[in-house]
Amino acid sequence: MKKFLENIDKRVVAVLGGMIVMAAGIPYLLLGENVVVNFHDQLDGEILGYILHAKYLFTGVDSYPEMMNGISKNGFFPPSPLWILFYKILPPVVAYDFCQIFCMLTAYLGMYICLERLVENSYIAVFCAILFAYLPLFSVYGLCQYGQPLLFYAFYLLYTGKHRLCALGVVVLYAFTSSLVLVGYAVLGFCGLYLLWLLCKRRLWDHKWFLMGWIALLCCYVAVNYELLLQIFGVGRQRKSHKEIILRSGKNILKSFCTVFYKGTLHTPTHQQVIVLFSVVVLLVGLILYKQLDGRKLVAYHFLVSGFCFNIFCALFYALYQSEFVAQWRNQIGGVVKEFQIDRIYWLSVSVWYILLGLSLYLAWEWIGQWREERNRIATTVGIVCMMLALCASAATTFYYSDLNKNLHRLRLGEAYKQMTWRDFYAPDVFSQIDNFIGREKSSYRTLSFGICPAAPLYNGFYCLDGYSNNYDLSYLYQFRKIIEGELRKDASLKQYYDAWGCRCYVLSAELGINNYLIAKGSNTAIHELSINVVCAKEMGAKYLFSALRIPNAQELGIKLMREEPFETADSYYSIYLYEL
Repeated sequence: MKKFLENIDKRVVAVLGGMIVMAAGIPYLLLGENVVVNFHDQLDGEILGYILHAKYLFTGVDSYPEMMNGISKNGFFPPSPLWILFYKILPPVVAYDFCQIFCMLTAYLGMYICLERLVENSYIAVFCAILFAYLPLFSVYGLCQYGQPLLFYAFYLLYTGKHRLCALGVVVLYAFTSSLVLVGYAVLGFCGLYLLWLLCKRRLWDHKWFLMGWIALLCCYVAVNYELLLQIFGVGRQRKSHKEIILRSGKNILKSFCTVFYKGTLHTPTHQQVIVLFSVVVLLVGLILYKQLDGRKLVAYHFLVSGFCFNIFCALFYALYQSEFVAQWRNQIGGVVKEFQIDRIYWLSVSVWYILLGLSLYLAWEWIGQWREERNRIATTVGIVCMMLALCASAATTFYYSDLNKNLHRLRLGEAYKQMTWRDFYAPDVFSQIDNFIGREKSSYRTLSFGICPAAPLYNGFYCLDGYSNNYDLSYLYQFRKIIEGELRKDASLKQYYDAWGCRCYVLSAELGINNYLIAKGSNTAIHELSINVVCAKEMGAKYLFSALRIPNAQELGIKLMREEPFETADSYYSIYLYEL
C-alpha cells in the first residue's frame, strides 16, 4: 500500500484535491439566491458595502445617500477592495459566489504548498488543505484568512530570494484582497519585528527581498486605506465618528482564552478542538522521543512547538486585551487606543492550526513507520488508532460546520431546510411588491425598518435612515436617537447597547430586546406598543416604515397602515406591513 501511494505523482494528488475543493462551489452555482449564507456581518453589512462602492465606483462621490442620509465611504469601506470590481460587473449573488470559490481555491493552494514544503507528503498536505478550504470563514473579508498560507509562503520565497516577482505579486494581491485594520496590521507588525531582528543581527541586506515585500505590502495598504488612515489619526477636516462614544467592556480572561484557543470565534470559525488535542498528544510523544528526532522530523517538531506557542500567545493576548482592566484603561485613554482592536492578531492563528494538524499527522505517520520496523506492535496499534481518530474526527468536524454541508442539505431538502438563505434575508420578491405598491421614485423618500434588518430594503434599492456601520458620523447617532428615545428609556440594557456601542442604528424595541431584528413570517412574536418619535423621523425624511409585526398603537403614533394584508410570498421569510408616516 505504501509503495502504491508513493508511486502516484504528487501533482495528480494535488489536482484531485483541487477538484474536491472546486466541487464545493457547485451548490453555490445551482442554488443561486437560495444559497445558505451566514448573514451576520455578511448579508447585513459587508455585502452592502461592496454593492454601494461598486455603484459609485470612479464617480468621485464621497458619501452614499442610500444609507443614513449619506454615509461616508469610510463608514462602509469593504475589507477586500478588489472584490468591488466583481460586484461592479456581476449580479451581487454571482459576485459573492465567485469570491467564495476564489477564496477556497486560494486557501487550498496556499495550505498545500506550505505543508508540502514542510513535510514533503502530498497526501497529508492535500488533506489539511481541503479541510482549511472548507472552513466556514467569511469570504466578504477576502483573503484576510483564506490567503494567509499563500502569503506566508510568498514571504518565505522573498526571504530565500527565490521566484521574487511571483512572490511580490502574491503580496500585492493579498494587500488588495484583505483589510489593513482586520489583519494586515498584524502581518506588517510581525514581519516588521523580524526585520528589526535581522537589522540587529546585521543580516537585513542579505534578505533585502523580504524587506521589499514588507514595503510593498505597506505601500499598497496605505494607498488603499489613506482616507481611513487620515480619519484615524485626525489629519485634515474629519467628521467625528460614532466610535468616540463606544465604551469597551471587559470579559472573563479564562473564558476568552479558551474560546479563542480551543474553539474559535464567530469571525474565526476554526473548530480546532480535535487539532488541539491531537497536537498535544504529538507534542508529548515528541518530547519523550526528542533525542531520536533528526532531519525533517526534528524540523517538523520545532515548527510544531513554535506554532503551538504562537497560538497560545495569540489567545492569551486576546484574553488579556479583552479583560476588564484593559477595557477600562482603553476607555480612559480614548482615541485610537480605544477604537483599534489590536487583539485581532488571533486571526493569524486560523491558518496556523491547520499547519499544525499537517505537522502532527506527518510526525505520527513517521513514528508509526518507525515502530513497525522495530516490531513494536502496541505502539504501532496505538499510533494508528490515534492517527485515524484525528483524521476522521477533524474531517467530520470541518465538514459538519462547513457551508458545503448546509448547502447540500438545502439542495436535498429545499424549503424544508430551515436555514437563512440569500433570498430569505433580502426578500427581493416582497420588496418588489412594496415598490410597485408605493409607485414613487425611491430616492424621493426615506424608510425605516422594524423587525427587519435595514440591509434588506437597502439591497432592494430603498433609501434607509437606519443601517449597520462601525464607523459613521457621531452627529447622526444622536439625531437618530431622538426617534427611538422612548424605547431606550424603557430598558437600561437597550439604552446601554445603543449609547455605548451604536453600530446598529436600528428602530429598537424594549419588548423585542437586543438583536431581535429578523422576525419570521408566522412567528408568535408580538408587541403591545412601539414608542418612536414620528415627528423626528419625518424631519429626517422618513415616509414609510417596513414592519415585520403589526403595530397595535399605530393610530396613537400617527402612522397609517397602507393595507391590511402584509406583503409576502408563499416562500418568503418575512411578512411585511407597510406604514406611512
